[in-house]
Amino acid sequence: MIKYFYVALPFLLSSCDGSGSDKNKELKKKLIENQLSQMVDMKSGTFQMGDFGRLIGEKLPLTGENDDEPLHDVTLSDFSIGKYKVTYKDYDIYTEVTGKDKLELPKALESNPKLRAPDMPVSVTWDQANEFCLWLGRSAGKNISLPTEAQWEYSARSGGAFIIYATGSGGFEYGKDIPSSKQRSQMTDEPLFNIPVGKFPPVKSGLYDMAGNGVDWVKDWYNEKYYRQSPKNNPQGPENGTEKVVRGYQSGGGVMTNQSVYRQHAKPYPGEEGRGFPPKYNFRCVVNK
Repeated sequence: MIKYFYVALPFLLSSCDGSGSDKNKELKKKLIENQLSQMVDMKSGTFQMGDFGRLIGEKLPLTGENDDEPLHDVTLSDFSIGKYKVTYKDYDIYTEVTGKDKLELPKALESNPKLRAPDMPVSVTWDQANEFCLWLGRSAGKNISLPTEAQWEYSARSGGAFIIYATGSGGFEYGKDIPSSKQRSQMTDEPLFNIPVGKFPPVKSGLYDMAGNGVDWVKDWYNEKYYRQSPKNNPQGPENGTEKVVRGYQSGGGVMTNQSVYRQHAKPYPGEEGRGFPPKYNFRCVVNK
């Protein structure tokens, strides 16, 4: 069963992070209440993680990649995961109450302010995403982090079901399940970038934008061969690495790259890739129980 997770937060007025003014205390309180009220509860369970194509339909691999094999059993404890990606509105409040620098669009994209609208998914480095979730956990007195790769896939597949596309219908139809180029252009003026959160139906578990609207950072380091050695219970990914796993797919992705089992990876600081910092690296947090 999936249910929404609500909690009272009478203790959120601490000011150890610079949020000492009355205004900042109230902003902080509302931000944390909002984040926790949007958590979707995922019950513990065991599922088969990885490319399950050989078990369904024509019995063929889904992706043709090597890093999402072998299919292996994973057992997860209870957790809750953000219904939406964290938005610029959320992150702007966070930077204000913590005294961090406000995020700006890269200079190459300053001509399109729609990409930084309050309801757009915030684009950040892995460290920035990780720090937000840890701060949220400290402030709320809960064990909050980025989702592990296993938690992300389990949620996208609505409890580990054999769902190929993490969309409202489980299919991949432009204009219905994910935005068409025309819809993207109308929302952002940029057909290859993110759109505002929650514009298309959620997956069965209640989560939005798990496909076709940018990628989500997860906790794990990336290793192409990790599935061959992954532990069964609550896997946390390799101990070290040079790139982090990202899940979902950037705007404009196709029928293969938007599949729920498709793995990607990126440097924790994407700007170092030499292509600038595109607005596609997003995140959501989990409450570990």
